[in-house]
Amino acid sequence: MMICPQCGYERKKSDDFISPEECPKCGIIYSKWRRDSGAPRQAPTAAPPPQSPLPAKPTKKISANRLVFYTGAVVILITLVHAFALSPLLKFFRAEKKAPVANTVRIDRQPAADHVPVSVDVSFRTASGPPAAVRILSVADIVRTQRESIVLVRSAAGIGTGFFLDRGGRIVTNRHLLPHLEQAEIKTLRGSVYRIRQILRDDPDADLVVAATDAPPEESKPVSLSAVLPETGDKIIVIGNPLGLEQTVSDGIVSAVRRNAKGVIYIQITAPVSPGNSGGPLFNMRGDVIGVATFQYRAGQNLNFCVAAARIADLQNGTVSTAEYAAGPDGPRPQTREVYCYTDGRGQVYFVDWRTGMQVSRPDGTLDRGRFERWVLEQIGGSPHIINPEKEAREDLEKNREKLFKSVLPHKSPGDANLTSGEQEWVERRYQRHYVDVYNAWMARRNEAVRKYNAMMSEFDRFNAARQ
Repeated sequence: MMICPQCGYERKKSDDFISPEECPKCGIIYSKWRRDSGAPRQAPTAAPPPQSPLPAKPTKKISANRLVFYTGAVVILITLVHAFALSPLLKFFRAEKKAPVANTVRIDRQPAADHVPVSVDVSFRTASGPPAAVRILSVADIVRTQRESIVLVRSAAGIGTGFFLDRGGRIVTNRHLLPHLEQAEIKTLRGSVYRIRQILRDDPDADLVVAATDAPPEESKPVSLSAVLPETGDKIIVIGNPLGLEQTVSDGIVSAVRRNAKGVIYIQITAPVSPGNSGGPLFNMRGDVIGVATFQYRAGQNLNFCVAAARIADLQNGTVSTAEYAAGPDGPRPQTREVYCYTDGRGQVYFVDWRTGMQVSRPDGTLDRGRFERWVLEQIGGSPHIINPEKEAREDLEKNREKLFKSVLPHKSPGDANLTSGEQEWVERRYQRHYVDVYNAWMARRNEAVRKYNAMMSEFDRFNAARQ
């Protein structure tokens, strides 16, 4: 028990209601009391250490819900950084230099075997320095992304292929597909048909033209053009309209790169090319147009040629000879010494300065009317004056007399002598009707031949007079 150092009071158990630091009798505070002098009467016994009135602060524990919340926040933060910051940074550090791109076009036709370019192997460098890494696409990817750029070209000369150069509706195709613009049109992947309005650029040596159409921007999806020549063995694909079968895809490899005597570079390929592919694009496996399908060498097997796309860039830049021309008989006429001609499906004759199956000019540059007339007669099937409708009708009637008789009297024969007058009249009417039908058909044929002859000879005379 504690004894007060001032009054000597001995603390009892009943005094526990009073603070142990205070004397129950005199009220002093033990910790503040000091003796003035001398030793204390009796040293108090050691007091127990004071106890803090406040309880000890408990250790904090993170709840499970809060832990889940913090974890989710960290996951969301990592996702946002990956989506919006990581991908652009990777693209920036992996950026590559792309090969130079030039606007180019591809053409496709099938001239005679003697028009095949001289096969002279030449070597080309595709790029300076080591090749950059490029993305190789699948055939399906190229077709899916480029098929909207390819159109069917339809004119009096036949069916071919073309492709858009820009959103302004300009297309590239073969020159021989557009001898003139009358009834010339394109058909897009959506099935829309638009008129071909004008030839903007013309390259006779490469059989290429750049033409303007009425196609709106939303349907004029341009291709990606590349002037970089492929290497032998590179894989390629061709998309076109062979024999009118729209959007036909064929693939193969580059067999060689060749140049003809006029400096036109051709890419020889193994991908099948047929009539209707003319003017269609040749794609590399990056989806770039590197050539235009032009012709095939029929004397061999699977020898197909495309004009290199660099020729299109030259055509657009004006570095190859070009000539604008319009449609119809009133368009510009060739003024060179060599003049050739051809006809369309309606028999309209056109005079041109590139090689066709018929040359009408002499070595001195004058036109040979007699030679042209003989060619005209061949085109219309011979002289109209030798067509004799009466003779043709009589011969046809004799040839089909028994058949005509059976059509009227199937149970009798022409030799029966017991025909009634009514039966005889029916048979004669049948003969007469057949004779008239055949006569009129041959007369119409002769009149059409005369019309074509007169029109073609008149066109020759008008053209010859304009050159004088």
